[in-house]
Amino acid sequence: MRQNEIPKVVSRNGNVRRNRQYEKRMHSILKAASYVIARDGFEGASVRDVAAKARINLSGIYYYFTNKDELLYALQHHTFTTLHETLRHRLQSCDTKEARLRAVLDNHFEFFVENMDDLKVCVHEMESLSGKYYREVLAIRRRYYRLVRKIVAENLDGRRHDADLVSLFLYGSLNWVYTWYDAEKNRDVSKLSDQLLKIYLNGIKAS
Repeated sequence: MRQNEIPKVVSRNGNVRRNRQYEKRMHSILKAASYVIARDGFEGASVRDVAAKARINLSGIYYYFTNKDELLYALQHHTFTTLHETLRHRLQSCDTKEARLRAVLDNHFEFFVENMDDLKVCVHEMESLSGKYYREVLAIRRRYYRLVRKIVAENLDGRRHDADLVSLFLYGSLNWVYTWYDAEKNRDVSKLSDQLLKIYLNGIKAS
């Protein structure tokens, strides 16, 4: 990859205007990659198809990425870095443990409703990464998980075993949104967060 950090891309000459153009093109390529990989799977996807979806010539893709593996790495790196950083930002305005748990739900739902292909790729294609790419993405995912688990533990009064289990259930609930989410039926994402929050805090009957 030509740059060290996917979320904060800096152009070669430091020019702000070029930097914005670079980031815009990078974003376009990543969105195209998530669409193609979600549709065809990592093995079936081709860089040529990504280029066609992004409306950029093939050599243009290779200006940003050296191969398909790097594209997948960049997509997952960007997704989980964004989730982690946006959640940290939301938490700054939360003054109760319930509000922090609600922030987790809102953050995850809102991101993935707008980026459903990214979610599908992250759920299904983690094992398609290898070596350094796998280790780096795993580290980011674990960092995000630890932050979520800390918030879950707060709401369970620190019960360690329950926090592990509830956190995993929570991830399962959120990561498979793409299999049932219907934009027509579930337009108000906040209602989804409300219902899931009630279930996790009070149990199914109480909710």
